[in-house]
Amino acid sequence: MSIKNVKVRFNLSKENDRKAYEYLQGAEVSYSKAAISAICGYMELSERTATEEAFLERVISTIREETAKTNPLSGLLQLVQQPVAQTPSEKEKNDDSEEAVLDFLDSF
Repeated sequence: MSIKNVKVRFNLSKENDRKAYEYLQGAEVSYSKAAISAICGYMELSERTATEEAFLERVISTIREETAKTNPLSGLLQLVQQPVAQTPSEKEKNDDSEEAVLDFLDSF
């Protein structure tokens, strides 16, 4: 037989389950057609995203390799391009430290 029967249960206390159930309730097509469309759309999007991410990684690594070959300061360039993010508390500590250093230098 070419038709397969699958049972799906929704736990309405979980947000994603509840939303999925509500989508099915409001669907203008049968539950089967709505579920098939959703699964196929999700899988196609997932495959496309993985392919695009792999392509992007190859492009980025190629650019980095070629830049490193032609630019003797590429190591410094990478340090400048990838700044380390600071939390607000770290930023305040750095500001306080800078002020202390400037006050110390002013004392001379």
